[in-house]
Amino acid sequence: MTGIFQRLAGWFGKRTGDGRPPTAASLVNVARQLASTQANEYDCRQVYLLLDQYAEAVAAGRDGTPWMERIHDHLARCPDCRAEFEALLHILTTEST
Repeated sequence: MTGIFQRLAGWFGKRTGDGRPPTAASLVNVARQLASTQANEYDCRQVYLLLDQYAEAVAAGRDGTPWMERIHDHLARCPDCRAEFEALLHILTTEST
């Protein structure tokens, strides 16, 4: 397992955005995310374009479209997009009460 950590650290320039070397936990997280990547998934830009429609559908209890599953999968892995979705959903559900 150490070999993969060393390779990942090399790919990330041996430093994180704040100048510290990546931790083993952060490298494991990256490896898990890479392993869960699917051939047909949305990136953050694509999710952002559909997020309002997705939040409205979830608030109304509608589902079943293929793009909704892809957004759901993305939100499970992306904390930034998930926070945006939760904020939208909160606004939608508090407006209707």
